[in-house]
Amino acid sequence: MAQIIIQNSLADKVYDLLKDQILSGELAGGMFIPEEQLAQQFGVSRTPIREAIRRLAEYGLVVLKPRSHAQVYQVNEKEARDIARVRVVMERLAVESMTPESINERIEQLARLAADCQYYLGIGNRAALFEKDSLFHLELVKCANNSTLYNLFERLDAQVQLLRVAQNLPDDELGQIINQHGQLLQYLRNGDIAASKALLYKHIVHEAEQNGV
Repeated sequence: MAQIIIQNSLADKVYDLLKDQILSGELAGGMFIPEEQLAQQFGVSRTPIREAIRRLAEYGLVVLKPRSHAQVYQVNEKEARDIARVRVVMERLAVESMTPESINERIEQLARLAADCQYYLGIGNRAALFEKDSLFHLELVKCANNSTLYNLFERLDAQVQLLRVAQNLPDDELGQIINQHGQLLQYLRNGDIAASKALLYKHIVHEAEQNGV
């Protein structure tokens, strides 16, 4: 039993480290994931490496090649356009479905996540920034109180994070996008749904335009 707990703990640590490497761009889209090299790097056996890779594949950051290898999922230009279009529809639908009560219930958490995004942008930690940005948008969709919409949006999240990494925006452009979170929250506080939807379109499609959308 103790051995299983140790293996699970190691797998959790390897999972977090690999996820950070993917979201920071250190392990770029299309790169193979070398199990033996990672085992040596982390000082563990290949068992927790394989478990971590399996979980990353379930999350959508990694593709498993049968009887071969694993590699970081790579978002192509068509997928970038598709992701942007689907995100616009889903997040604007979420805004349309919100009530003043559901917004007030989550506005403080949204503000904390927006502040976290600003913090990690400021210290140059893009992996943490993209994690917090994803949590911000997931929390935003929660405001719709629509479990079907949330579950579908959650399944798209890994591809959204990989798209952010692939864009590799300069700090000033990335900062402009992150700053829009605060403006969006102000619109939501004021109950200005039309302005919120317009800003979401700009927020999401601007990101996609960097990939040729």
